[in-house]
Amino acid sequence: MYPHKLLFILLLITSHLFAHEAHNKKKSIPKLDTLTIVGNDTIAINGIATQQFMAEHHDGNEIVHNGAMEEEVKEVTFGAAFQHLHNKLIHFPIALTLIALLLLILGYKEKQYLSAVKIIVPTAALLTIATVLTGQGQTAPFEGTTAYQLVETHELLGFGVLASLILWSVSLYVKPLEKYIYPIAILTFILVSITGLYGGVIAH
Repeated sequence: MYPHKLLFILLLITSHLFAHEAHNKKKSIPKLDTLTIVGNDTIAINGIATQQFMAEHHDGNEIVHNGAMEEEVKEVTFGAAFQHLHNKLIHFPIALTLIALLLLILGYKEKQYLSAVKIIVPTAALLTIATVLTGQGQTAPFEGTTAYQLVETHELLGFGVLASLILWSVSLYVKPLEKYIYPIAILTFILVSITGLYGGVIAH
């Protein structure tokens, strides 16, 4: 065999091997995730809903992210109890308003439930003040997003709930206003329901 033919065959084999190796290296490079973001929320990763993607890529206590394994943080700290206080406090005015309305319905003819309502409603009003104040502190991340208008409406409704609960509290203790207790209670419940609906939409 002529030397130049042997050299040609060796070059051909070598180039094929290098090309194959380069192809393997290319395949081993992890692809970056493609994120679909609406406002400040990531709604999809690589075209898959975020929740489904995280479930599929979860392995024990670790999460696969861009080809790397990250340990999932599961530690619960004392300080975490004071983060996003609005989200935690909001449940109390909702529950107390519902309980107070149910007690009013049960005590429509029997007034023994009224004493409990006289405690529950002012308590709900006080907790609503705290809820409104903490809620105002959580509006900043939504500024400049499509959800901000919903946040403003939710905030306005929150003030409406507070005003309604204060009015309901006053009607429970001021004799001339007692005839308005039931209409105010129903109005308060409607406002709480609508406000909660807006809050749920914003949160999810």
